[in-house]
Amino acid sequence: MKVKSTLKIGILTLMLGFIFTSLSQAQQLKPAGQTKKENQDQRMKAMGIDSVPSTIFPPRKELTEAEKEAQRLFTEGSKKGKAGNYKEAIADLTQSVSLVPNGNSYMKRGFAYLLSAQFPLALQDFTETLRLAPSNREAIFGRGIARFEMKDYTEAEVDLKQYLDLVNINPMAFDYMAALCFMRQDFQCALQNYSDVVRCDSLYPDGWANRAMIRHYLRDYKGALEDYNVAVRINPNDKKIYNNRAAAKMLLKDYKAALEDFNKAIELDPLYADAYNNRGRVRLALGDTEGACADWQKALSFGIEASRDLIIKNCK
Repeated sequence: MKVKSTLKIGILTLMLGFIFTSLSQAQQLKPAGQTKKENQDQRMKAMGIDSVPSTIFPPRKELTEAEKEAQRLFTEGSKKGKAGNYKEAIADLTQSVSLVPNGNSYMKRGFAYLLSAQFPLALQDFTETLRLAPSNREAIFGRGIARFEMKDYTEAEVDLKQYLDLVNINPMAFDYMAALCFMRQDFQCALQNYSDVVRCDSLYPDGWANRAMIRHYLRDYKGALEDYNVAVRINPNDKKIYNNRAAAKMLLKDYKAALEDFNKAIELDPLYADAYNNRGRVRLALGDTEGACADWQKALSFGIEASRDLIIKNCK
């Protein structure tokens, strides 16, 4: 049985949602979409399960019977972990480490716990790995993620900073750091970390869209628009990117281009309430009051209560 992870890598894409106001205009800006989870799990597995050495003992002439059994269980657990069967991988690795405690088994089991969302157990295993091997970079990274998922953000940042001092090419680590920066509203820090995400991997899920949103926060609408353009090329069917890009265009007063993006977002999802609400604002700016009121009525019917005030104010 394959245990599904609830690991939230691109946390910023899950938590952002705000109202931006410019002059008399306001529009709901929504996240670019949840990070592609299967892609992230594969990255995590490749880093922490697939890359761990296949043996737990240095080469030597002869192993004891207990060591042989520990190695066999470690090998079996490794195979199951690579296949995504984390539950059985954990069972084998637990038996192996009970026979012969070693850093490789603890770390591999730690990532299996991490990928199956058992974060306190993952934290214990990564800490034990680091007790045995204090300079193990993957264990530092894994412990930082476990701490993040347990909402211990201060210690998570300590681990992630230590890891990034050693390894500056892991976009996932920068992604988590960007989320930490965002949560304390240090948007320049978040911007720098998202820049490092796309530096490390120009196709990293939601990397460009997230950097665009930070630029939007910093009122760099032209910069945000440039990043949204890249995000749209990478994910041409993501309705939320079109919605957000339209918001940037609206703030740049390019209402016709904004209208096209809102139309595209609604084409992709005819039930997209925020896009109707936002398109109504653009239509009003373009002088199409009737079309604006129709959009707000639809948005209201889909649950956007803010549309009610717009209808009262602008519609007969």
